[in-house]
Amino acid sequence: MDMKKTKVALVTASLLALLSGCNDNSSSPSTPPTPQDEPVARLPNVQPPAEQLVAGPNQAVIALVDTQSSAARGVDGPFAGHSLHLWNNDACNATAEAGLNTGWDDKSKTPSAADSFGPAWVVPLSKMEGCINFIARNGDLAHLTGSDMKVIFSEHPDRTVAIVAGKNEIFGSRAEAFTAAFGVAGASAHLIDGNTLIWQGGKDKPHVRLYYTESGTIAANGEGVFDFPYLKLTPTSLSAEQQAKYPHLKDAAAFALPSGKDLKPLLKGELVAIGTDADGILQGATLVQSAGALDALYSEAATKLTYGAIVEGGNVTFRLWAPTAKSVKLALFDEQHNAIGERAMTQDEASGSWSVQGGSDLVGKYYRYDIQVYHPVSRKLESYQVTDPYSLSLAMNSEFSQVVDLDDPALKPDGWDSLKAPHSQQNPADITIYEAHVRDLTGNDPSTDEEKRGKFLGLTQPDSVPVTHLKSLAKSGVSHLHLLPVFDIATVNEDPAKVANISDDFSKLCEVNAEVKNSKFASHCGGGETIAAVLEDLQASDSKENPVVQELYGYLRGVDSFNWGYDPYHYTTPEGSYATNAEGTARIKEFREMVMAIKQNIGMNVVMDVVYNHTNEAGLGPKSVLDKIVPWYYQRLNPETGSVENSTCCSNTAPEHAMFAKLMDDSLVTWARDYKIDAFRFDLMGHHPKDQMVQALAEVKKVNPDMYFYGEGWNFGEVQDDKRFVQATQKHLAGTGIGSFSDRLRDAVRGGSPFDGGDAIRKTQGFGNGALVDANEVDGVDLATALHQSDLVRLGMAGNLKEFVLTDKDGVPKKGADIDYNGQPAGYAQDPTEVQNYVDKHDNQTLFDNLVYKAPDGADLVRMQGVSLATAMLGQGIPFTHAGVELLRSKSMERDSYDSGDWYNRVDYTLGDNNFDKGLPRKDKDEANYELIEQVLGQHAKPGSAEMAQMVSFYQELSELRQSSRLLRLGSGAEVIKRVDFRNTGPDQTPGLIVMSVDDGSKAGADLDPAIDGLVVMINATSQSQTIGDFRDGDDQPIDLSGMVLSGKHRGVDSIASGAAVGNGELTLGAWSAAVFVKPQNGAQGAGLPVSKKTDLSTLPPFGDTEVFVRGFLGAWDPVNKMNFSGNYTYEFTTDVTTDQLGTTQVKIAGSDWGGPVNYGKCSDTDQLATGQVSALCANGGDLPFNVDKAGSYKFVFTAMNKDKPTLSVSYTEPVQSCKVLDTVAGNPLGFPLYVRGSLSDWNAQPTYQLNYKGMEGNLAIYQAAFNYAGSFDFKFANDDGNWSKQFFVKDAGGTLIALEPEQSYPLQHGDGGMGNNSMTLAQGLWSFLVKVDPTKTSGEVGTVIVQECSAK
Repeated sequence: MDMKKTKVALVTASLLALLSGCNDNSSSPSTPPTPQDEPVARLPNVQPPAEQLVAGPNQAVIALVDTQSSAARGVDGPFAGHSLHLWNNDACNATAEAGLNTGWDDKSKTPSAADSFGPAWVVPLSKMEGCINFIARNGDLAHLTGSDMKVIFSEHPDRTVAIVAGKNEIFGSRAEAFTAAFGVAGASAHLIDGNTLIWQGGKDKPHVRLYYTESGTIAANGEGVFDFPYLKLTPTSLSAEQQAKYPHLKDAAAFALPSGKDLKPLLKGELVAIGTDADGILQGATLVQSAGALDALYSEAATKLTYGAIVEGGNVTFRLWAPTAKSVKLALFDEQHNAIGERAMTQDEASGSWSVQGGSDLVGKYYRYDIQVYHPVSRKLESYQVTDPYSLSLAMNSEFSQVVDLDDPALKPDGWDSLKAPHSQQNPADITIYEAHVRDLTGNDPSTDEEKRGKFLGLTQPDSVPVTHLKSLAKSGVSHLHLLPVFDIATVNEDPAKVANISDDFSKLCEVNAEVKNSKFASHCGGGETIAAVLEDLQASDSKENPVVQELYGYLRGVDSFNWGYDPYHYTTPEGSYATNAEGTARIKEFREMVMAIKQNIGMNVVMDVVYNHTNEAGLGPKSVLDKIVPWYYQRLNPETGSVENSTCCSNTAPEHAMFAKLMDDSLVTWARDYKIDAFRFDLMGHHPKDQMVQALAEVKKVNPDMYFYGEGWNFGEVQDDKRFVQATQKHLAGTGIGSFSDRLRDAVRGGSPFDGGDAIRKTQGFGNGALVDANEVDGVDLATALHQSDLVRLGMAGNLKEFVLTDKDGVPKKGADIDYNGQPAGYAQDPTEVQNYVDKHDNQTLFDNLVYKAPDGADLVRMQGVSLATAMLGQGIPFTHAGVELLRSKSMERDSYDSGDWYNRVDYTLGDNNFDKGLPRKDKDEANYELIEQVLGQHAKPGSAEMAQMVSFYQELSELRQSSRLLRLGSGAEVIKRVDFRNTGPDQTPGLIVMSVDDGSKAGADLDPAIDGLVVMINATSQSQTIGDFRDGDDQPIDLSGMVLSGKHRGVDSIASGAAVGNGELTLGAWSAAVFVKPQNGAQGAGLPVSKKTDLSTLPPFGDTEVFVRGFLGAWDPVNKMNFSGNYTYEFTTDVTTDQLGTTQVKIAGSDWGGPVNYGKCSDTDQLATGQVSALCANGGDLPFNVDKAGSYKFVFTAMNKDKPTLSVSYTEPVQSCKVLDTVAGNPLGFPLYVRGSLSDWNAQPTYQLNYKGMEGNLAIYQAAFNYAGSFDFKFANDDGNWSKQFFVKDAGGTLIALEPEQSYPLQHGDGGMGNNSMTLAQGLWSFLVKVDPTKTSGEVGTVIVQECSAK
């Protein structure tokens, strides 16, 4: 039996019944529809679709049913841009290698077939058991189903399935999917305020309506009729304000709602937009997204209120914003989580919030909100309990919120209220950041008490090894400790009994993850050895063929205590797994104790990493909070399907909505005020509106005026390129004072991109690991790329300012905004405090691992690491460093270690082990790199304690140097532009050498550092000692460097400034070193180190006054064929060749003196010059053969941007006529004859000078005269009568008749020219006068005229 045909038949027989609402999820209308003088909306009589494709052996077929496309957009749905994203993991791995995507941006898995109902894909399989993972996407890479999907073959043995846009279900056939989808599909209508609905699907529909119901689902009844109340919508246009607010919807059709209708009750139920034809037959139906209307109707009042469990004046007020809820109750629980009653909450109509008040006896009690609300995911009224999004304390694993008074003295360590930050942030340029994870700091440290390891309290133990190390960093100048997420996260089990860590006995892993008992590692379940010990034993056999270490860690990953924490659950509560007791308020006091210890004992300010751009879960999932309270409001939705966007990784939030922005503001204020957080780092800040970030900073500055914000200003996802709002991306943050991470300096120093894989990693060396100057065996970086990397490093060290002028690799002075970075402006900041310069960060390979990937065999990785770090530490941006960079930290080559546990993420502050070569990294992340990893592991030895100690010293030395002078921390973009300059730039620079000067002399303005008149930062990223001495001032005069000395902050022994010396007015620095030289100030400000004159070298002849010739061409060896400098390092010479001159000749480029600086020829005996090709020349090379085989014009172009390897090209142009004489045709649209009348014709109308009609060009009549002439003459275009009754002439903008030039088109005027005339001078030749005139015009501008030569001279 053909089961697919049977399914279609069954669906066909019951389609109307299934669509009619005869199921548990539908409802009858609350009130009958308002009578309308128009047809009722009803379903069409449509046959469900059969399968397009059926899976064959080793195949699966996935079909997408999109009734919106077929119903609303015609037969040809827009499916060509759709694609599948397919991947394998431990759970589902049946997709064949050929079927997998290379990355998220890989759109190659396009449909195998498509029809009006949707596309279908054939997925190749490596096996026909198990399952496959997939995501269906549209052209914008947006999820069409809202979540990751999988096809489980045991549930679908024919491996042919279907999905529906907007639903996260798998159906057994297209017919089943069609039945589920038809009628209402997706959520492409948008209620943006109380009066306007946007819906492209309603465009040109005779009837568009907004249907509503208080509960349940809007569906057709048994007769196929949509028997629900509705509002009739009328087409309208969006105002400029609406278009600006919704740029991604501005071109869609808009509709006006009836005036005076109260929408608030309607927003509590389902809303469906339906478009029909003139007879009422359904043409499209879709759910409505109403976040805009909620903001318009409620936010003005709602944003003024306080939310959560508010303890004040002996009372506790509970307030929750839930405007669409039918009812909300407060559910209370005791300390053992036993229910102790419910209290009804009252809704405030103006704000949409619900509240209830109780006494102080509720402090300490646990609670949830019991909510009844319509949810569009299930399309029905839901009832559930949910925790408070404003929770300040929680039960273990966030199962209950807890009432808490953060001002309770019992929750404050002694001295908390008077605690101050150790460092002022008035000048953020003084900041140096050390980024760390709470667990990394102490989680595996034996000097920390066992119960405190990996906890908040781990940093309170004053003399532990990690704390002592941090204190030494603070003493050297590190001012801020950046903590990866420490708010409540969803991905670590807070119950110690249910987690296993590497220090635990292996039997614990078998207890908490039963799958281990059925694995190859089951023999260890008997216990007696730690998980770490087993991993260490496995290292010996680990290989790309058998990556057993990562295989075992796959069982541990989901049950250990490690996660970076970018999985928000509750934004304003400390994470419970970092407390010694996750139940209740211990986390609050211990968090505060940690903050106090960091500030008072360690001596650093505290930065908190916050993640407001997404939540761990949305919809009806168990860890969904916000989306259960106000469905489809707090999360950003796909504008077509209503699926929650997840470009950030998880369930994207919508900070563009007023109440999410308020939630974020309130959360930040709480952390700043009640936990004394000094600065915030924002994850994926580019997903926030710029205005919202600026507003949030203003709010938090009310608590702490010195507050500093920075974050990831990346531009990607559904908001990319300001698609929904002006984003808080790098390019938009100039002038806001908000910092963003700069990938410019990062990529230039590290080389390539963090997302490179395979051989591309080793091919792309960077400034900090030997690009060009210390190349590895691949030698994949050319000179131009290496010099451009150096330019990006220089710009980064100048604070990545968009207005900073830098002489680039080509010798051209360019503003930062005009220097290229992957097609974007490299410079984007107004002030250097708006840039975080970094070369190492938690979510890239560590700097050490990157060096191992790229550096040549035998390289000094310690000095390379120090030099790389110097670019960030000694520049004008804010240095951002990753914990362990000073320890040569390795993550065993893993790029993305967010959930890879302690084994890969360990940091050893005893300097015993840098964690290198602990086994291959995760297969699902780095398998493509396994072969390269095994190659480079054999080229570099594991560093020992001595090397780690050397790097610690380098780090501290760099930090001390930065703090030694205000000149390295200018803070102001204007000051940087005035004082900072770079030497050794342009095409003649020494590659791999950065020389930055900072002026503090009398011409620079204020004396910022009274001890010195300036300083020079010198970074030598080469394997040879380098010397420089030619510093010039703004008048191009030499600067005396004889008084320069090496900074006293350099270490006396084993310094980062190896081989540094000053002598003979020159500065010298050893291989792979960095140094700061200073110019001591004696008394008043001296001459300093003024910035140089920025001369555009491309505008200067590369050989100065030396003349350049093409010598030898056609036997002319004497210096007669002089080349002219044309700019951009280029000389040109053009000459004509006649037929009698053809043959083979020899060419050289030289000056008038063969012994002078210009003498270039062929580089090898086989070189030949040919037209259309570029030939490289060599100094003092031989004669270059050139075959001249055609008569015509030859143009020689000599380019000397690189005088060691200039180029020569020759182009050939045939002798061509610039015009031709057109054929005369019958007719004369003007109605009168037209002549060139002037001194050349004795002012008569002579036949030789008559313009004959040549035909029409559009509405213009073409007239032409062609005659031989030489000389100067005055003339007009006129008819042939004696009165000159018809005249045409050319005037300038001021109305004066002008002299004409050949080959130039002029506008032609019609009228009385009076006594004035045009004039012209022509050399001997055949000349065409071509007039194009509109015969219908009798005055003003009527056409054009051009005079052209029609023959060669």
